[in-house]
Amino acid sequence: MNEIEMLVQKEKEVSYNRSNKDLFTFYTLTLINQEESKRRQKNRLIVFGLISMAPALILMLNIESITNSLLHLVLSLSLPLLYNPSYSYLVCILLTGFVLSSKRKSF
Repeated sequence: MNEIEMLVQKEKEVSYNRSNKDLFTFYTLTLINQEESKRRQKNRLIVFGLISMAPALILMLNIESITNSLLHLVLSLSLPLLYNPSYSYLVCILLTGFVLSSKRKSF
């Protein structure tokens, strides 16, 4: 027996006058509706979770090709610039400035 059936059985054993029976009926129907809505919401959340995980699983299968293409893109854009000494010097200055500014903020 689930909670609702036990509650109904327990309440059936108690005698009520007419107004209390109406109140009990309303209360019991409210509990049943709440239980059904909880089940529906749980089912919807499970379905939504499974549907939202599908794209992540598809991407996980192709993660190596995605990371390789991103790495290739970054390297193909940055390496030619670093061959030029002036760009290398500029990158070193920018990185040094970034490190020094982040250290100042941490103190």
